Amino acid sequence: MEYMYGIFNFFDQRRWLTFVLAILLGLLSVIAPLTMKVSASSKSTLYHGGDILTMTGDQIEYVEAIIVQEGKIKYAGNKAAAIKWAGKSPELIDLKGKTLLPGFIDAHGHFIYQSKNLLDASLLGVKNIPELLARIKEQSKKVPEGSWIVGLGYRTNNMEEHRHPTKEELDSISTTNPIMVVDGSGHHAAINSALMKQLNLSAATPDPEGGIYYRKAGSQELDGHVAEEALNYVRAKRPAITIAQSEKGIALASKQWLENGQTTALEAGFGLGADDIDITKNAIDKNLLPIDLVLYAKGSVANDAIDAAYHVVEKYSNQKVDNTKALLSLRPDLDKRYINRVRLGGIKFWIDGSNETAWMSKPFTKLPEGVSDKNYSGVRTTPQKDLEDSLNKYWKSNIQVSAHVLGDEAVEQYLQAIEKTIKKQGMSDHRPIFIHAQFVRPDQVARIKAVGGVPSFTINALELVGDYVAALMGPERESWAAVANSMETNKIKWTSNHDMPAGVSPSLIYGVYNAVNRITTSGKVIAPQQRVTPYQALRSITINAAYEIKEEKNKGSLEVGKVADLVILDQNPLKVDPLAIKNIKVVETIKEGKTLFKKDKVSAIVPLPTEPNEAAHHHDNGNEIIMTEQDRLFLEELANRAS
Repeated sequence: MEYMYGIFNFFDQRRWLTFVLAILLGLLSVIAPLTMKVSASSKSTLYHGGDILTMTGDQIEYVEAIIVQEGKIKYAGNKAAAIKWAGKSPELIDLKGKTLLPGFIDAHGHFIYQSKNLLDASLLGVKNIPELLARIKEQSKKVPEGSWIVGLGYRTNNMEEHRHPTKEELDSISTTNPIMVVDGSGHHAAINSALMKQLNLSAATPDPEGGIYYRKAGSQELDGHVAEEALNYVRAKRPAITIAQSEKGIALASKQWLENGQTTALEAGFGLGADDIDITKNAIDKNLLPIDLVLYAKGSVANDAIDAAYHVVEKYSNQKVDNTKALLSLRPDLDKRYINRVRLGGIKFWIDGSNETAWMSKPFTKLPEGVSDKNYSGVRTTPQKDLEDSLNKYWKSNIQVSAHVLGDEAVEQYLQAIEKTIKKQGMSDHRPIFIHAQFVRPDQVARIKAVGGVPSFTINALELVGDYVAALMGPERESWAAVANSMETNKIKWTSNHDMPAGVSPSLIYGVYNAVNRITTSGKVIAPQQRVTPYQALRSITINAAYEIKEEKNKGSLEVGKVADLVILDQNPLKVDPLAIKNIKVVETIKEGKTLFKKDKVSAIVPLPTEPNEAAHHHDNGNEIIMTEQDRLFLEELANRAS
């Protein structure tokens, strides 16, 4: 165990050490056999013939060529010198005018959550409730009697009715199967009567702290709409998916991240689902992940995970670590925090919720649907004491505290908790993450810098939801939205994220477009003074994102010694019309020197489930997955390219 303790020597709290060992060594069960294919041979690969952006500094820097060998960048500079350096018979890759950058880093997404959502009904883009119900009806044909029917992605502000479906409308699909439809923010949902009955929810059920069960007008009867902690309670009761389902989901999520040029993913809500640990454990055991995955555990479930961990840690302590040493020695960047591409980065708190429940210092300008209180200023979802206790515990460790803060009052409470911790313990390189930071007041910017904070804007939502949010908050607060240029002016490293599946698109390039243009669907420009340059926006998904998760020494720029995580684009974002940035396509995604995605070719390295017969028709605790022939061919193609 001495070696494994070395991996986690930055966790100086005994209980957190137990938690980490539980998740990454026990609950993720890194047990023999531990194997990982070397992603590159000793042969050199030389890239040239296009724009190669290094992303190494505040100023734009290009090189003529880079050399990749054994998963690392070995040279970056002049082409003639590169050819000489490469030696005999290097593989020459002519970019043919395309643009090469460091692989994109997902600064805030929900990879595990999305791996499950991709198995459910997509409700993206539904225009009205009849269309939503039609999609749920189609999904109902794919699940057995009694199993949950789930969909995700509708947005009430884009629907004709501007509301969530009622329980009666969902009952029209099924009165026996529980139904849950989650909106695009991931903070609101609607459920049917069968699910209410299964969970014993009724008019007598009180609202949980930080959550709401919405009621019919003039009564206490539940209307089906649930939000925040009420939704988290319902979501946590969903039966675990099967092993075969989880493996298919991991394959689909990996494909989505790779298609969008991302070589590092985040699960920024690990524990939202009761089966998250088992899904990730299986992915670790079977080495299913082609890209790196950083976990930020949901703060409120940490104690349950710790309590469950002791027996697993005891079991692991009896395992030999020789194979683990061998595995880690193969990783090109030698980042020993990772085991089979998974590591625990920190914990995550939700201080407020969605656009409709953002915690503001002053009341909303326009009340959200279903709210009648004129003094309504959003919802707080986490007690201040919980936040302060965690900051006090982990401030001097490398476990980061990340907080979901949309409203300016949520930002304020997070700042106050951090400032209080610094007053007690002094400064540290903690890098507290301000997730979303949708509304940051001018007086809060300098304070974020003073505490070493890293704001991460879900800026790719500006085009599609900017008009709606601006109406909710009014003109004055509109100027506080996603203040990227203020961060640049104050030399604060900021990042851009997609927040999938709660976001509007998995494309980080789309986030670059939004950060540069800030134009809504109506043509309005949200806070034009907060526009940034295309280069600054690209830094937010490369070197700044690496800094946010404390991996800037290994990732985020094209520098000698860093891991060869690369993305090739069909055009250079710095050289096209700013309005055309969103049309730029990812051509190729390369992880540690090996191509995992190439446009128009299925080349992601994602293994098939290990028990094909089980995957084809699997029963587990009453849940059934029926894998279609199309699914089978898709996964087989991925497996064929995994060698």
